[in-house]
Amino acid sequence: MSLKATIFTAKASTINADAGRFHRHLLENQQLTPEALGTLQSRLAQDIVRTAMRDSTFYRRTYGELGIDPVALADSGAWAEIPILDRMTIKEHSDEFPTAEATERTARTAVTGGSTGEPLRTMHDARVPALALAWRMYGWWGVQPYDNLARIGRWNFGRMATLKNDVSWWPSRQVYLDAGLLTDDTMTTFHRSMTRIRPPLLEGYIGALLEFADFLERRGLRVPEPLAIASTAAPLTESARTRLENAFGAPVHDEYRSSEIGWMAGECARRDGLHVFADVRRIEVVDADGRPAAPGELGDLVITDLRNRVFPMIRYRTGDRGILRAGPCPCGLSLPLMEPPQGRTNDILHLPSGTALAHRLTAMFGTHPEAVRLFQVHQQADYSLTVRVVEGEEPGARRHIETAVSELRERIRDEVPVRIEYVESLPYTGGKTKYIISDVPTS
Repeated sequence: MSLKATIFTAKASTINADAGRFHRHLLENQQLTPEALGTLQSRLAQDIVRTAMRDSTFYRRTYGELGIDPVALADSGAWAEIPILDRMTIKEHSDEFPTAEATERTARTAVTGGSTGEPLRTMHDARVPALALAWRMYGWWGVQPYDNLARIGRWNFGRMATLKNDVSWWPSRQVYLDAGLLTDDTMTTFHRSMTRIRPPLLEGYIGALLEFADFLERRGLRVPEPLAIASTAAPLTESARTRLENAFGAPVHDEYRSSEIGWMAGECARRDGLHVFADVRRIEVVDADGRPAAPGELGDLVITDLRNRVFPMIRYRTGDRGILRAGPCPCGLSLPLMEPPQGRTNDILHLPSGTALAHRLTAMFGTHPEAVRLFQVHQQADYSLTVRVVEGEEPGARRHIETAVSELRERIRDEVPVRIEYVESLPYTGGKTKYIISDVPTS
């Protein structure tokens, strides 16, 4: 064992014992049989509902009026009768959600980035060592908990918080690039830091990762090849995956998390679907009326945080769209699989006939991913579509792009004009990429 691994292991057994213990627990859970994992999830779900009904004003009133019995929730039909939360409900009753367990020590404020609307403020349970979830996932890619990391995302915790984090996990070293402040100067500094610590993992918002890749190409720079790249904050299209792998020389892994909930799912080394963290989250897919969708059917993602006892998030509609899989992964992990999130529920284009386009838009260049670096579909108020494309380097790229857009025209039967606009870059919101934009008023 290396000196770094020895020091890390010692700290994970002493001053960071909670994180080390939780990590070991998670590693055991991923080897449970599907039946045992289902039993564990059901027990945790009943516990979180029981806690919410006892200690949260909102749930005590709402669930009490409905006569919900936590004991009966072992039945999936009874669970599906629990009302689904939306962002507006949480915003309107946010002061009623915290439980009696929420204190300055146990609760940590969480605020969404607001790239899809007004930010939402919730709380995380600070007693849950969330980083252990990442360690488990990193291990699937060959990255160890004590390895150096480089991250690009929303990093606004201040100098003292950053210093505390660095000291806490020394001898591991972490470097950060604020996705909300991507300039030549900040990216130059980040490149130097990566070159110095040679991190096995680069993790970040996909839009910011692509921006950093473009910066390196403009400057003729390279970074030490990591073992893995991890992307989040937007759907990982095949073109974006290919672009990042060519730029950094490492496989790109998709992960699913949110500011409200935290880590929820991630790809294993096979990169064929995301493993749901079923021992800490309950992920459901429902139709527009809230009815459970069958495995393989696209619907709205509804998440329950099974470990947050300070601000319970039970059956929360995230605004994302997804598909659950039925079969196991050949990798041997018992954690169930889901398809990569298919975009947000408001990533929908409406045609004058009433037809709605959502699924498959982000995959429209999937057959020739290297033909585009990045793209965006923008629907104007008159229903016309503009496909903005940052062209890739594949020979015949424009021909492939024209073909893909022609297929889109055929799909909508030329109901509205569709034009292509070749651009040098696309805007990012805090490092996040908005693939679908619609200016059509919706009811």
